Amino acid sequence: MKLIPQWREWHRFWSVRLQILGTAILALALETPHALLTVWSMVPADLRAELPEGTGKWIGIAVIAFGIIARIIYQPKIAKRDGADGP
Repeated sequence: MKLIPQWREWHRFWSVRLQILGTAILALALETPHALLTVWSMVPADLRAELPEGTGKWIGIAVIAFGIIARIIYQPKIAKRDGADGP
């Protein structure tokens, strides 16, 4: 296994940030469902009526999926520090 050249800047990658956020949402939903219900109760009733049941779980999954997509998008600030050319 070989690491990417920018491995020391893992915390700057949007892919990593989004996957951490998605994992946190799913962990919150699994470990402390009452906290998720508290947040859900703050959403206006008319909006809650429009959203299907289990929306919170799907938000977490979608954020992780966006993290995978973000991994292939060029990030100029990271590439600039690494000395790489543009896309």
